[in-house]
Amino acid sequence: MGETPNRSASRRYRRARRRLRHESRGVVAVIGTLLALLVFFTLFGVFITQYLPLWMTENESAFASQTDLAFSMFKSTVDSQYQLGGPASAGIPFPLASNSVPLLAQPTQGTLGFLPSGCAKGFNVPPTTPYGQPVNSSACVFANITLSSGPGGSGLFSQRIATGVLQMVIPNRYYIPQTFYFEDDAVIQAQPSGYQVMDVNPPFNITRNAAGNTTITTSLLQLYGNASTVVGIGSQEVYSHFRYSQSISASGALGAVNHTSLPFTFKFQIGTQFPCAWANFLNQAVADSGIGSKNATIAYTPSSFTPVASSCTGLNGATTVITLTISNVNYVQYYYAGVQVSTGVGGT
Repeated sequence: MGETPNRSASRRYRRARRRLRHESRGVVAVIGTLLALLVFFTLFGVFITQYLPLWMTENESAFASQTDLAFSMFKSTVDSQYQLGGPASAGIPFPLASNSVPLLAQPTQGTLGFLPSGCAKGFNVPPTTPYGQPVNSSACVFANITLSSGPGGSGLFSQRIATGVLQMVIPNRYYIPQTFYFEDDAVIQAQPSGYQVMDVNPPFNITRNAAGNTTITTSLLQLYGNASTVVGIGSQEVYSHFRYSQSISASGALGAVNHTSLPFTFKFQIGTQFPCAWANFLNQAVADSGIGSKNATIAYTPSSFTPVASSCTGLNGATTVITLTISNVNYVQYYYAGVQVSTGVGGT
């Protein structure tokens, strides 16, 4: 006959079997948790490496577009002020930062700055040098118009200004970094690679009618006020206060024989840190006018400058002087205007 099973041994066996089942369930729970975490981190990694850069690229691109619009609106307002005589003061909001990605990416902040004068020593016009040359042209932002026959048929006539500049530097991390720059009634957009474009053209026009008469219209716009720099989030109001405007026109001196106006020479000169934008714009304006290369020349200081991207990088604050000379001009009209710039609500 067989022996009766030991009861204590049977209990030990049942307890071991229950413990094994519990441990199996515990292992399955741990593995399930690890797999869930693995899936989560995989999806989070895809979001961080793929979707987040796309999201911030869109944010920074929108920031650049908003800044572009703000500069365009500011220029339009200034044009209305000096051409129409008002409004006396106007404010345009400039964005200071892009949108962010909550908890994951901070907004990209721009630097909005205004420099009332880029020519600390002013201008020096001794008789031995050409009109309008700055003391140190390699570090001066200025504009100059010279007419060989001034208003009313007078002699040599010249007006020159230190233009003053309003700029926004956007150091984008995902989108291409941008710089927007407003000088002498022109908005320039630039990138670190040397790419520069006249984003909004200045009011510079050359026309030639069927009779062969050449007319030029343009402006000299001075921005002045207190230097300022603003960094932050949200937006900053930039005010333009109209101060003065004068319309200058010249049609040449009367000839001694038939008493008709004689053609004269027009010279426009700009000292700028964005020479590629200005050079390409002026060359295109001459080409579109149809006046021909024998009547128009463009010279650069330094003379080695060429309007290509490689020449517009690493200038380190130095300026290039561009001189456009047009001969056989019959009529010139331009505005000589000044606008005070201030930042902040209620700025004066």
